[in-house]
Amino acid sequence: MTHWFGGSPARARTASVLPAALVCGTLLATASACAGPPPERRPEVLPEVEVPYDRAVRTALAEVPGSEVVSVQLRRAPDQGPQWLVRVAAEDGSVRLLRVAATDGRVLTRSIPAEQSTDGQARTAALVAAARVLPEEAVGKVKRPEFGKVSAIALEDGPDDSPVWSVTLDVIAPVRTRWYKIDAVTSDVLDARTGAPGGHR
Repeated sequence: MTHWFGGSPARARTASVLPAALVCGTLLATASACAGPPPERRPEVLPEVEVPYDRAVRTALAEVPGSEVVSVQLRRAPDQGPQWLVRVAAEDGSVRLLRVAATDGRVLTRSIPAEQSTDGQARTAALVAAARVLPEEAVGKVKRPEFGKVSAIALEDGPDDSPVWSVTLDVIAPVRTRWYKIDAVTSDVLDARTGAPGGHR
């Protein structure tokens, strides 16, 4: 997989595959990794966001050197401001979850999700190893100013077990959400849908 370096992608294959357990509900996650009430994602949070997703990703990768991003999601926990939940996979295959403040870019918490399954790590390792398209390249295939702002990106299983990037864009007015699937090898747009926030992809 390609890498992020200081905001400019540098092409390089990983020295070893990077297994991971990924995001709750959409990827290869364990239940324990998502324990507790889930924070909310709402389009109305977007005006409060000062730190875009790519800056949050760079912050997380700097906190865990040698890691690869596997997902990033915008959330607002109760009584807190907007946060980016960034999951990265370290070289040994373990997953770190970092919460980055979407207002000033501070790392709020850093944790290791429990009970990362061997099977899940192995499957994610295959996806990461097969991916050739950077997350920001996938976003570039679908994002336009009128299409809203990025609120989530995740590496997932696609057709024939090939890797795809799932990209979510939220639009404030009128409130709606756009979901895209981008081939993580060819960068082709495989699917595009529009619906109400929180709707099924």
